Amino acid sequence: MRRAVGGDGFTMIELMIVVAIIGLLAAVAIPNFMSYQAKARRSEAYANLAEIARSEKSFQAERDSFFEAAVPMPDWDSYGGLGTSKMPWDGPSNTAFGELGWKPEGRVFYSYAVNTGTAEGCDAACGPAATSDCFTASAMGDVDGDTFVSEVMYVQPARDANGSVVGECPSSLNAQTPLDPKSLQPIFNEVAVNFGTDEF
Repeated sequence: MRRAVGGDGFTMIELMIVVAIIGLLAAVAIPNFMSYQAKARRSEAYANLAEIARSEKSFQAERDSFFEAAVPMPDWDSYGGLGTSKMPWDGPSNTAFGELGWKPEGRVFYSYAVNTGTAEGCDAACGPAATSDCFTASAMGDVDGDTFVSEVMYVQPARDANGSVVGECPSSLNAQTPLDPKSLQPIFNEVAVNFGTDEF
């Protein structure tokens, strides 16, 4: 007895079409998944900077000046650089932020710093004998692993008696204040990504 040939299985063309479809789906899905992972890691910076800002405002209410921790902590060079691996919040980091009373929970993807001072362009309207009129809290990281350092920021500008912005403090990377992508206006008093450095 003879068996019919060609009735079972898939042809080579059919298999190639299936492989091409899987490759196409992977090409779309993998970058989206990587972006989703980076956004999830970046949420750490949002939460920690919001806490630093609250701590700064409490510190300023008690001592009439903002707290400065200008050197980014933890020191990322000690842990092989910024990237997709977390760093421990070590002893020097505790010392740097101890007086502010802020400490993150567990290990971190980002290094944190706060720059203060008399804002550029700030005159007597900023406040009599103020030692610090503004602060910029920054989180530096590379949560997408592309070797470009991104900066997430919280900028508290100096204001005059009328509430107008008269100056702002620089960030640790000397980056400009984050801009709203639609209006291109500076974003003050809320956590924002500085897209001028890198998105992640």
